[in-house]
Amino acid sequence: MNIIVTGGGGYIGKLLIKKLSGDDSVKSIIGIDTIPQPEDIKQISKVAWIQADLATKGWEEKLPPQLPIDVVIHCAFKIRNPYGEKNIVKKENFASGHAVFGFSIRRNASKIIYLSTVSAYGAKPENIGKLLSENEPLSEKENPYGCQKIEAENDLTALIKKTNSKTQAFILRLNSITGPVGQSMGSKFGLITFLKKLLPFIIEANPYWARQFVHEEDLVEIIYLLTVKNILQTGRNPEVFNIAPPNFLTARDMSRLLNKRILKIPAWSVRPLFSIAWHGSLGRIPTRPDSAMGLIYPINVDGSRIENVLGFHYSHTAQEAFLAQNNKLIQ
Repeated sequence: MNIIVTGGGGYIGKLLIKKLSGDDSVKSIIGIDTIPQPEDIKQISKVAWIQADLATKGWEEKLPPQLPIDVVIHCAFKIRNPYGEKNIVKKENFASGHAVFGFSIRRNASKIIYLSTVSAYGAKPENIGKLLSENEPLSEKENPYGCQKIEAENDLTALIKKTNSKTQAFILRLNSITGPVGQSMGSKFGLITFLKKLLPFIIEANPYWARQFVHEEDLVEIIYLLTVKNILQTGRNPEVFNIAPPNFLTARDMSRLLNKRILKIPAWSVRPLFSIAWHGSLGRIPTRPDSAMGLIYPINVDGSRIENVLGFHYSHTAQEAFLAQNNKLIQ
């Protein structure tokens, strides 16, 4: 089996490459990223590296033309939309996804696995007290991350239908991914770093707000199983799976776990506060006003469908992921 992992130098990409390289059925892994090959995967003999921008032409020519491609795992995505660059990032994310999806279909890959997000469902009052299923409409209209992922999902679906491709497409809608590896490399203004290290308190704008956290080991295992197992597809549309354990953490839970006090603020104040921080820091503090709803209303999902299809069971709770507790550290 020959596998392509886009965003191979990123958080999830590197963990996947390490996991997949240990399977005897995997002959080769091609990592594609804009950065040079990371030192910690240079020693893996199965791995070839292509340094390229997927949003520009030319990267396909760097691949061996006769090499059969079995699985393409598309992890590459620019999550942050820097100040004043939302439209630029939107264009680049769409172009890279469109190129990867089109390439996978033309090369008759057996599977495309695309990492999307639960943010696509949108944070709204109707979510309170619910675990959303995969059939829930994608209603995000503001948050660039969720909106751009919706565009990519729609593009993948349209390409599969237009080409009548036999390539199986799987869309994984992820909730917050974290764990020991992720938190050891966390960005200065990442959510976990912000909650754990930068804020002396936990903000509560709505007592019904809550968040699910997915342990990195569980996500890697899910993608690995989807890659190596034969999955029966029920139709021509991509198979969609929510990825999240059934439990979640409220602001109160987080304050207890981190031994921090709660700072209650009115829900109406979140957007103005986000706006002041965003514009005042010229985007260095990632509090886009159009993402404010995500601090007021939950987006918690039912992640059991993937368990039923793969015979998989989440081995970590949301609390264990949040606290970066695991069974064994992924090297």
